[in-house]
Amino acid sequence: MKRYRIGYVALPGFNESELGEMQAVLGINPLNRPSIIGATTKPVTGQHGLTLVPDRVFQDRTPLDVLVIPDIPTAAQDDPAFHAFLTDQCSRVAYVVASSGGVLALAKADVLEGKTATADDQGTKLLADYGVKPVFERKAVVDGKFYTAGHSTGMIEAAFMVLEKLRGTSFAKFAELTLEYDPHPQFTTHTPKKPVDLTAGDAPTIAIALPSGCYLPDFMGAVEVLSAFPNSKLHVVSHDKTPVQCLLGSKVVPTTTFATCPQVDFVIMGATQPMLLKDKELLDFIRRQEPAAKGMISVCAGTLVYAAAGILDGKTATSNFHHTPLLDKLGAKSSGTEVAIDGKFYSAGPAIGSYEVALKAVRDMYGIDAAHHIEQNVLEYAPKPVFGVGSPEKAGKWLARISKYLIAASLPFYLSAGRKGARYVKSQASTRLLKPTST
Repeated sequence: MKRYRIGYVALPGFNESELGEMQAVLGINPLNRPSIIGATTKPVTGQHGLTLVPDRVFQDRTPLDVLVIPDIPTAAQDDPAFHAFLTDQCSRVAYVVASSGGVLALAKADVLEGKTATADDQGTKLLADYGVKPVFERKAVVDGKFYTAGHSTGMIEAAFMVLEKLRGTSFAKFAELTLEYDPHPQFTTHTPKKPVDLTAGDAPTIAIALPSGCYLPDFMGAVEVLSAFPNSKLHVVSHDKTPVQCLLGSKVVPTTTFATCPQVDFVIMGATQPMLLKDKELLDFIRRQEPAAKGMISVCAGTLVYAAAGILDGKTATSNFHHTPLLDKLGAKSSGTEVAIDGKFYSAGPAIGSYEVALKAVRDMYGIDAAHHIEQNVLEYAPKPVFGVGSPEKAGKWLARISKYLIAASLPFYLSAGRKGARYVKSQASTRLLKPTST
């Protein structure tokens, strides 16, 4: 099977969620070779506070098969060096996937002249100024090698379209099921009684628990939702401040450590490798944060980490459909639903679930008007799944069985590590109970 070279552009102020979610789709085949491309190899911070380390620069002319450009701010769109890079790469790559400000950058570099394209709502209004034929719909648009879209669901669906070209329809359907891409807008019928001001009141503080070996896309939808509050603060927490190697190739720079992170309003935990379910520093961090946190958000196998930490004992929770049965064996009550809420505990399936579970947390903490505004005006959430097989029920028994079979070998490792983590937590609790109280 061919290995495709996929380059993801990361410039100051880029949308980390869009980059991460497109990585989830295009990187689902482990043979693909991802690269993070920057103007230099110095760490680059995105619009929500996540810092990635590029491993390639504009001047590196190593051929790519796919170029991915997430939303970027105006300053990056207007960079002449970036325009030169786009002109060169777009003449050689097989596919270009761009979202929102990334589409505007292509237009300003004159590589979309005469082509049909779309972007986010505001950006689409500007495309005609650069000789582009704009499409004023919230959907992915294809013109030759160019796949353009707006925020969230649009750019994810553009990535699925390219994945089908690279790997075929059967593989792309398998990916849609495995990522459980079955989005459900929650607030389309709601009408706020007055304009929403996200600057009013206290903005959330957020921590993503990100030791090496985590799956970044599971974190980033929730980060984007909660970071829609302009004064929000993101803490990227790990064992130390050494850049963390995430699954799918991204290196992320932590901002603080498990030992020094302040108390936050929301903790987000995404999927991890099995060994992290018994990581003592991670489990201790989660247990320290939970009592005073407003919301504990977990996505995909991240829910197993919370279960191993003992904070889901007797609580209803969910994960991806492969891992959800393990929750009952780790003290939680598996819901079997796409999103589960039990008190302050918000859990969901993979990737797209990260957006939807965080929107429910916003609804509960800040009101339905704020949740509606973020879903409809910030995310421009308007799903049109490419294949419509994003759940086991929709995929049919054979595709679901294949997906379960391919994941089944990992389940004993998650369960074993989760039980070891749970034993550690219980031993710590017993030790504290046995210690005499100081006077």
